[in-house]
Amino acid sequence: MQQGLCNIFVLTVFALFTIIARAQQFGGNPSSIKWRQINTDTARVIFPTGLESAGERVATIIHDLQKNHTSTIGSRLRKINIVLQDQTTISNAYVGLGPYRSEFYLFAPQNSFALGALNWLDNLSLHEYRHAEQYNNFNVGLSKAASALFGQQGQALANAAAVPNWFFEGDAIFNETSLSTQGRGRLPTFFNGYKSLYLEGKKYSYMKLRNGSLRNYVPGHYELGYLLVGYGREKYGPELWKKVSHNAASFKPLFYPWQGAVKKYAGVSYKQFAADALTFYKQKWQQENGQVTEYLTPVQKNYVTNYKYPYINSNGSVIVLKTSYRHIHAFYRISADGNEKKIGVRDIANDDYFSYNNG
Repeated sequence: MQQGLCNIFVLTVFALFTIIARAQQFGGNPSSIKWRQINTDTARVIFPTGLESAGERVATIIHDLQKNHTSTIGSRLRKINIVLQDQTTISNAYVGLGPYRSEFYLFAPQNSFALGALNWLDNLSLHEYRHAEQYNNFNVGLSKAASALFGQQGQALANAAAVPNWFFEGDAIFNETSLSTQGRGRLPTFFNGYKSLYLEGKKYSYMKLRNGSLRNYVPGHYELGYLLVGYGREKYGPELWKKVSHNAASFKPLFYPWQGAVKKYAGVSYKQFAADALTFYKQKWQQENGQVTEYLTPVQKNYVTNYKYPYINSNGSVIVLKTSYRHIHAFYRISADGNEKKIGVRDIANDDYFSYNNG
């Protein structure tokens, strides 16, 4: 009897305790693809046959960045492997540790309002190599000790504990903007979230802006990062963040290293720095005289609703993807008088882009 109860207990535990099983990653590339590479002292760019021009362009841009544009982050160099992927429909890229590498997904985004019209390879090179430079220069102090003890994942953990994610992305966006004729820092859409909050009189705390919310609309850490990085450079000079990030990654001071480093080099507390930065932009935007928005649909004041990628029909109606926190994403037809009719629920997808015809 006891053995039977024991077996039932064990089976119940295993039924409730779920583990995700993972096999090895194969990259999603057909085995028939032939790979080539370009080696420089800065990077090894790996790409499929036929993308030689893309590989050369990436290698050239990154070599120039490392040689001529490191004064605001540091000049430490660790050669990186960069893989150019052309077999996906994802518009993205990343730089990671463990192992130290980068992948560029070459399918260009369909929404130029979000990322601009800069050549996609150029955009990826300017933004992603900045992340590589960050990791190269953040391998110092206690972060370096963590790397020696636990490998590259140790550095990744230490850097994540010391340097906020808004700086990683804000610094990279500032880099893509300052070194090109485009970049998100020049796009009005990129600032719409914060401008909307201030126009509506919202006074969220820094911690809410920093950590986000599932109850209220809060822009992401990309936008916050660009604003704080830009303010810091304008107010305290272009090398402020080089000094702050180096001290923070070294864990100087040991506790709250980022806040301590900002206070040391900016001369004000971190709380005051963030408040000053947000006030600076609020006052700047208040001087702009924009047109008052006219809404096609009734304004939902209880929560934020997005109407994305409108397609206009011949009868004057509009097809949109409607998204919000409170409802499943779905396609709607909006008539000229503002009435909405649900067409269907959107399937699971990485991106919100869609096409519509024969309607």
